[in-house]
Amino acid sequence: MDSQLSLFQPRTWVVVGAGQSLTQDQLAHIQGRAKVIVANNAYHLAPWADALAACDSKWWKHYGEDARQFAGRKFAPRILPGVEHLRTKDHPDGCNSGLYAMFVARELGAERILLLGIDMHGQHFFGKHPEPLSNQNPARFKAHMRQFDRFSGCKVVNCTPGSALKTYEFSSISAEI
Repeated sequence: MDSQLSLFQPRTWVVVGAGQSLTQDQLAHIQGRAKVIVANNAYHLAPWADALAACDSKWWKHYGEDARQFAGRKFAPRILPGVEHLRTKDHPDGCNSGLYAMFVARELGAERILLLGIDMHGQHFFGKHPEPLSNQNPARFKAHMRQFDRFSGCKVVNCTPGSALKTYEFSSISAEI
């Protein structure tokens, strides 16, 4: 095990979403200090992450060629070439990729999950997805936030500054790792 990782809880995973609050400083703080799974386009800012999870088939169709070059493990709830298929019994249909990344982290052994970039408002850190991909809006955020209520099996701490997701206790990433 990496000597820096051994200083921290080895069963802690950070789920990194593509929200507008995500910063390079946050990512620099977690690199090498916890296991990291990125959701969707967050792999562009953390190409060193341990895993990538994306549950939207259209996303894989649009970004898949580039995303398959990601060095870590890649997961989707559907069978796709070059991507590990993982669907848990409690994985809801229509799940958002941040939540799906939490399911994957739990299946990979997470006992504690820290959330970064799970804003649930505003835009992605990169702006809007191109057509034909869908982008977030207040109604979609509201529906996605209800999906998080279905998650169980390990402790979750929301370390996303300004997050609208109130399902979990809040903290800062620097206080947690």
